[in-house]
Amino acid sequence: MRAVLADLDPVEVVAGGADRVESVALALDAALNRYPGIEFVLVHDAARAFTPTVVPQAVVRALKDGARAVIPVLPMADTVKQVDAGGRVAGTPNRADLRIVQTPQGFTVDMLRRAHSTAAEAGVITDDAGLVEYLGEPVDTVPGHAWALKVTTPVDVMIAERILAVEEPPA
Repeated sequence: MRAVLADLDPVEVVAGGADRVESVALALDAALNRYPGIEFVLVHDAARAFTPTVVPQAVVRALKDGARAVIPVLPMADTVKQVDAGGRVAGTPNRADLRIVQTPQGFTVDMLRRAHSTAAEAGVITDDAGLVEYLGEPVDTVPGHAWALKVTTPVDVMIAERILAVEEPPA
């Protein structure tokens, strides 16, 4: 990775941890060592390589406007079922109240530090915003984008190949 990024400055490659929470904590420590006065930090999944610039711009704008935790989201198109351990449907949440969460997620440095200080007691959390929720703090949302898909399955790869074939990224 260092060789690939050698021409870019400032770039620092930080080895990840055993899980997402530890990896983000290590990256945050490295960022604060290099830039001790930063106010905001964005946490982004490399698997979301096609995220248009409008998404991180919206996250930063919300932070500058006073939000302390911000996530990009999309409305749900599918019906979602809650299923019990036996495989039976236990309920159907109203999809109008549900959103698909994307990255980058944005935080004030203080909020992300506080959130990560509770990671061990919070249990299984799948994103940094979940740690903020565990604190009982609000998490604001901004519009996400369909191109910010997480490329993790063979179908995602097919979609990614189609996106690569498009000459102009979305505004």
